[in-house]
Amino acid sequence: MKDPILDFHAYQRLIHSHLRRWNLPEPYEDCLQESYLIYSRCVERYDPERSKFSTFFIQSLYRHFQTMNRKNHRGREAVRFFSIHLHPLEKDPLQEPLLLFDLHHYSSLTLMEQVIFEQSYAGYTVNQIAQLTGVSPSTIKRARKQMKRKVSSCLSVE
Repeated sequence: MKDPILDFHAYQRLIHSHLRRWNLPEPYEDCLQESYLIYSRCVERYDPERSKFSTFFIQSLYRHFQTMNRKNHRGREAVRFFSIHLHPLEKDPLQEPLLLFDLHHYSSLTLMEQVIFEQSYAGYTVNQIAQLTGVSPSTIKRARKQMKRKVSSCLSVE
């Protein structure tokens, strides 16, 4: 069953109907541009023995937007996680949580160092963190020194 591959513009009504069905926000200009890229990739990879082109294209498009939605959701979760520690006088409230997320993730902090990192950023003193975690203040100071070393090595440009 050979299904002819039509020009991209022939699929626009189909694309619009699926974008509405998937509850993607209008305007659809960005989605149409991404759809064209997916269309181009599908034209190259299409196997007429397996399915109709329109089905293959719409399924590929669906997977693409589903993946994008997951990535956006993870990004929002990371911002939300660090936004509870924001100070009111920050210049750009989105940049600092992302920077903190990167530091937290890429500096390979231990679990205890992560807890101390979050509490230090929230404004707790060494003694308060020691009481909350149940360790001595000198342990907190050592951990903060170790964290500082790890974060600075993470930020160093080679």
